[in-house]
Amino acid sequence: MPLQLGKSNSLDSVNVLPKTPRHMKSDRLIKILLIGFSIALAVYIGFFSLIEYRRTYRGPWQVQFSTDSTGTPALLVTHRKLNISKSIRFPENKVASSNTTQTIVFDNPTNVTIPYGDLVFEDLTFLPGTVTFNFFGHEVELLPRVLLADKLEYAWNSPEIVSIAGEGKFVPHKTKPKRL
Repeated sequence: MPLQLGKSNSLDSVNVLPKTPRHMKSDRLIKILLIGFSIALAVYIGFFSLIEYRRTYRGPWQVQFSTDSTGTPALLVTHRKLNISKSIRFPENKVASSNTTQTIVFDNPTNVTIPYGDLVFEDLTFLPGTVTFNFFGHEVELLPRVLLADKLEYAWNSPEIVSIAGEGKFVPHKTKPKRL
């Protein structure tokens, strides 16, 4: 029997769902967008927290700059988490101030002013990172693996005091001026 239009025969009629009003469709879209935004925000906050923890969990370098009564400079490099403590002395050099001590924590790559020498480079993205100094022409570089002084490696776990003497050979890299 062919389908006849206009007659409501239960076996032959096509059931058409009622149309939903427009305001219900827009409410559903807003709900979907809010759920998606909430999930994206939760994932972002979770990953940001994880990366920030991973970046800082080992902690920063702590460098104690000191001078004795004659103005001879010395450093004490420490890192608690890595169990590092190393003394560095510059017996042939003198600075104007004597009997001073200042501790600097390298946890934030901002403009750090050190009492003597120059801060050449610091990469503190993942702590402890790398910190490079120029002290009286001598390059001193703090790496988690090893201490470098004038390109010579010193193990962090050795009990010796590093004494840096002689003429320094550190030449900072010159940057080329940018052309406009």
